[in-house]
Amino acid sequence: MANKKEVIKDWPLETGDYLVGDPTSSVAIVSLGSKMNEELIKTGVAIAGPLHTENLGIEKVVANIISNPNIRYLVICGSEVQGHITGQTVEALYENGIDEETKSIIGSDGAIPFVENLEVDAIERFQDQIELVSMIDNENLDEIQQAVDKCLNEDKDAYNEDALIINLNEKPQEDDDEESETTLDETTNMQTSPVSGLAVNFHEIEVRIRFLNARINELAKLRKISSGYYAGKIEGIVIGFILTIIVFLILQITGI
Repeated sequence: MANKKEVIKDWPLETGDYLVGDPTSSVAIVSLGSKMNEELIKTGVAIAGPLHTENLGIEKVVANIISNPNIRYLVICGSEVQGHITGQTVEALYENGIDEETKSIIGSDGAIPFVENLEVDAIERFQDQIELVSMIDNENLDEIQQAVDKCLNEDKDAYNEDALIINLNEKPQEDDDEESETTLDETTNMQTSPVSGLAVNFHEIEVRIRFLNARINELAKLRKISSGYYAGKIEGIVIGFILTIIVFLILQITGI
């Protein structure tokens, strides 16, 4: 039987739209854009809930997983969240990690894939602690149950290190223990401190410019194809008309 570790008090530490099952279970489930908490928690997992944002939402998932060494698998299922692309972003985080300077998730297709509150060591712990089971865009409960059962049957021991606690809600302290104000942009779910906020805004602008350029190129290609098709159609009609006249004249000359 697998060795389990005592779960820390008040786990999970980060709030969210999730349900908690057996905290000693080795499996956690993220259902992306699908609301299936009630059904998924019955599969025998430690925690189950959706994931809508590719920044703060992923930070909370990572924080809750690495603070419970018993969790050794993360199943990603449910419908992908368009624009945010949270499922693919979790895959990118697991496979590639983050840029240490910009805190961007390497290889993510999401709009704003930043994890401002997570350090590299937390990401590396996440990568090492769990195995990722990708079932993106799958809402079939029978198939999800089979995937969970497979993980549970492997009966992995708890991770060999204690809980790593990341407090995402902690605010920086000023002199005399006075808290400095840090606002949270509800639209982007990202911290807007003068430095990190500026970097995030520049990155968001860059991402949107790339998206617009891609759309412009796509539209240009479609227009080119459409124009080429139209021009080809007109050219074919003209050539056909000319050939008809030539054949008619030949027939007239030969008296056929």
